[in-house]
Amino acid sequence: MERQDSTSRQEINILDLLNYFKNGIIKIFTCIGNFFTNIFNALINFFILLKRFFVLIVAFVIISGAIGYYNDEISPALYNYEMIIEPNFKSTKTIYQQINSYEKLSGSKENEFYKDLKSISIFPIKSFTNEIEIYYKILDDNEDNNRDTILSSQFKISNFIKKLVDTDYPTHTISIKSKRKLSSEEIKSEILQPIENDPYCSRMKESYLRSLDIRSKIYTYELKIIDSLLLSRTKSPISATSTSLFLNGNTKNNVEMDLLTAAMNRTKYLSEIEIEKVKKSQVISVLSQPQLVDENKFLFVKKNTYAYAFYGFLLSLSIIFLIGFVKYLNDFKKKHS
Repeated sequence: MERQDSTSRQEINILDLLNYFKNGIIKIFTCIGNFFTNIFNALINFFILLKRFFVLIVAFVIISGAIGYYNDEISPALYNYEMIIEPNFKSTKTIYQQINSYEKLSGSKENEFYKDLKSISIFPIKSFTNEIEIYYKILDDNEDNNRDTILSSQFKISNFIKKLVDTDYPTHTISIKSKRKLSSEEIKSEILQPIENDPYCSRMKESYLRSLDIRSKIYTYELKIIDSLLLSRTKSPISATSTSLFLNGNTKNNVEMDLLTAAMNRTKYLSEIEIEKVKKSQVISVLSQPQLVDENKFLFVKKNTYAYAFYGFLLSLSIIFLIGFVKYLNDFKKKHS
């Protein structure tokens, strides 16, 4: 009898366990079903909302797509170019005046280049290093004058920098905006060549280069003399007194070392002259060739027609949801007032 009771209790426990699992599975599938039902109802309500505001959505999509098409296909391109220059022979003011005159000609139909020119500007590359270089260059140029005057309060570095103007800086950037693509040679020909051909600037360049040639010939001649003296020194004694006349009165005992030092200095000067010839071979030295830095072909953000149409669709949805939210707030206020 007791065995039968224990067996029946075990059967009841197993049935309870099975019912527990069954109820749990039913609850899980019920939750999943409710979840998908809610999603389905939300989608149905969403499509009903779209249907209700269909005209508004289509209007936004068409308008946004039209803007995108104009932005991508019709709006004029704008090409931005930049080049870095270094004016020589005190031609900085001349090129600033020239660039200002070019700016006034922008859009003029009389010239093919300026017809497509949107704007052109020039501005200095300002840096503390450049300002210090200008400061010490002024000191070097006035070293024969009273240095106390040069280093007075009006020439102190802080006050000096405040007095600098754009044309005082050594390097400058020319910025060009054009409606069509330009070649590097075309930009230099139209903008820099007139200054290169300016009679005053051309004469200044030619005179400076001639002076460099003269200095180069002098140093070359001095090198020949030094070579002759060194050769004579190796063959026969030479008095320090006669050699010192050529070496600015230097009366060192080691005459050969003095001659070698003088030869090295003249060689250094000749190399510096050659570098200076390259730097000053043009009235305007182009440090960075004209290059396209930006192609701004778009009225707004760089997107195509379909992207703008999609943005219009999202904007219309935002407005619809905002209208729905305002309506919900009004209904909520009526129920609780």
